[in-house]
Amino acid sequence: MLPTFQRHRGRYGVALWLGISLLSLLLTFALVRNSQALGLLELLVAGFAIAVGVTYGASRDAPGYWIYSTLAPKFMLSRDELNGVRGLQFSPAIRWLNPMQTPLGLPLLMAAVVVLLLLSGHTLFPGHPGLVAFTVIGLLFPLLLCVLLLGTARYCLVMASPEGEAALVQGMRGARRVGVYRREDLCITLAINYALIWPLQSKPAFSLAAGYGDAKFVVAALLLGWIAAFFTLLGARRSRLFSAVGEGLSALFQSVPAVPSSPASASGWQRLLTYYAVIALWVLVLCAVLAQLPLLPFPLFCLLLLPVLGGVFWHERGLTLQRDQQQARQFIDELGVAPVAVARRAL
Repeated sequence: MLPTFQRHRGRYGVALWLGISLLSLLLTFALVRNSQALGLLELLVAGFAIAVGVTYGASRDAPGYWIYSTLAPKFMLSRDELNGVRGLQFSPAIRWLNPMQTPLGLPLLMAAVVVLLLLSGHTLFPGHPGLVAFTVIGLLFPLLLCVLLLGTARYCLVMASPEGEAALVQGMRGARRVGVYRREDLCITLAINYALIWPLQSKPAFSLAAGYGDAKFVVAALLLGWIAAFFTLLGARRSRLFSAVGEGLSALFQSVPAVPSSPASASGWQRLLTYYAVIALWVLVLCAVLAQLPLLPFPLFCLLLLPVLGGVFWHERGLTLQRDQQQARQFIDELGVAPVAVARRAL
């Protein structure tokens, strides 16, 4: 027997909270560990980047997931739940927070909340920036985001009905283009990477007293590139299969298959070794070139690391999204799930 909507939403909320909490704690740990003395600027930049990036990805994937869960189906609506969905009122605030109509609405709201909490925490506990970071970014932010996403779940259900889909299309400039997700994920990843690595300038291992040609700095830069690549690849391999299934069933999305930059003929280990070799070569050449130039600040060096990390992410993310699209189409074809536009009993 299928669970009720409330039970399914509860399970979804727990899984979402665990995933976002683990990611946020991991990123916060990297921030605190990368800074010799975590200052307010580093704290605010990282908090803003993490809040915008994580919220954007989670809110963007939510509508597709709930369309899939409704049509698969993964739950059943009780009479009271059905009446509640039918009686939903879409206020201007709800429309502004809708990721289909204002993709940056909820991310900017969460970023503003996180920045205000960080400012308040830093003011109250100026001697404990690490504790403030873990409390706000690692604990409060995932909780607040999950509460907001759970609150919007009923509104996402409306997208799974022909009437709701038609009504929402009227308020959109056009169908949401799935093909840009790869580019959006790249921007999010590079922004978070930069926010986390530039505080390393305060670490003795990254001292520029001897210049970019110093052997200790080169070794530290190699390790930095490889560690950043490891976490970048974890993000690149994140699947969004169930959201892709829902997007394939709705006219609200313009599905464009993600095409990788080269055929996925190599195995995962071969690609990993290739990525690490390319990053090592990039870091060595970069240090050699910068050693011949007037001394540039470390934040600029971090900026020059981003192209190779972005290239690695772009290629691997393309493979992941292409696989998701192929499996989503296969899922729809094999199970015979009807698109939203096909006439059915509306919510």
